[in-house]
Amino acid sequence: MVRDGQQPAEERLSRRTFALGAGMGSLALFSGCSIGDDDDSDEPTPTPEPSATPEVEPTATQQTIGSPVPGYGDESRWIGRVLTVAAWGGVYQDAQREAFFEPFSVATGATVQEKIADISTLRSQVEDGNVLWDVLTVPMEDLIVLGREGFLTPLSYEIVDDTPLYPEIVHEFGVGSAYYSTVLTYPAESTAAPASWSDFWNAQTAVEGEEQDLAQYRSLQRSPMGTLEFALLADEVPLESLYPLDVDRAFELLDQLREQVLVWWQESKEPIELVAAGQVGMATVWNSRIDQLDLGAQVRILWYQGMLSADAWVIPLGAENTDVAMDFISFATRAIPCANFSRLAPYGPVNRDAFEFLRRDRVDILPSSPANKPLQFVKDWEYWAQNRDELTLRFEDWLLDTGPATPVAEESA
Repeated sequence: MVRDGQQPAEERLSRRTFALGAGMGSLALFSGCSIGDDDDSDEPTPTPEPSATPEVEPTATQQTIGSPVPGYGDESRWIGRVLTVAAWGGVYQDAQREAFFEPFSVATGATVQEKIADISTLRSQVEDGNVLWDVLTVPMEDLIVLGREGFLTPLSYEIVDDTPLYPEIVHEFGVGSAYYSTVLTYPAESTAAPASWSDFWNAQTAVEGEEQDLAQYRSLQRSPMGTLEFALLADEVPLESLYPLDVDRAFELLDQLREQVLVWWQESKEPIELVAAGQVGMATVWNSRIDQLDLGAQVRILWYQGMLSADAWVIPLGAENTDVAMDFISFATRAIPCANFSRLAPYGPVNRDAFEFLRRDRVDILPSSPANKPLQFVKDWEYWAQNRDELTLRFEDWLLDTGPATPVAEESA
């Protein structure tokens, strides 16, 4: 993006930044990267890219948990009614279909029609008074914004039982559908397994003219969410003092690691493939991608100080089938449907009772499990709902080395 009075981005980026910026979307002009350049060649030394890894179809870790869901014994309850659900698509939606959509249809007689979720489309439908969706999945921070701006219907917690749900995912305008974590990943054969984000930041910069071991390079998501938190944790900021973020301090810490970040990833497969292929020594990754790409034998993850995020079920304001939608959300947050989803996809249940229905080996890899959840921090949805746009702008300016952006309010919403 070119702003008035600024050089084009590609002119402002240094040659070194180009070399280390493979994977930065439109900013990356080379498919490879340069490591330890010591000559004046115009062409960077190419680094082999990891081979493409196909996404593995969702595979159940145990048989379908078929016990009746309490309160759902009337197979004619919603017969003749159509519920339209918009979700993310792909293997995620495949698992939702098997765990939530089809069982709800069987249990109530409702016909479930699926669409692909898009927040801008949701806004347009509500603004135009032509709401075609009844339920959709959105990130929790988007739930906060959409609810505040009047695009969502408040949930009835007389219908949706929040008693067994984790309290941080219970909101006036929606409720969590599944947890996932952003965690530190490293090669399984590593002889120096990291113990904290301090180890992630403790990467040695190559002396000019000398090649550097790829294990010293890192990959971080091209997003301020999580990246700023991890920087502060690397500087030993206590979890209980993390929010509101000390933004200036976080960017100073990113300055220290800038030369070691080989890839600022945007495609969620990329960091895990880079680590598995030995292209970088450590990376941030969504825990779900390891299982979905079948790379669990090649990499390890560190749950300690991971960031718990969540998606949520919401109902658009003006939805035609609000009554069926409310009942669906009640069903989808019960223990058995939540457990069925987590046996298919490595996302953590929002219902604490779901774990008793899952095998121990599956529970061990889920981010909201009793063992893994206490090791992590929960993303502050309110903070990011308020500050995401401004911090994203500042983060992008920092990547392009344009200097400080407009100061960001650091009070939680």
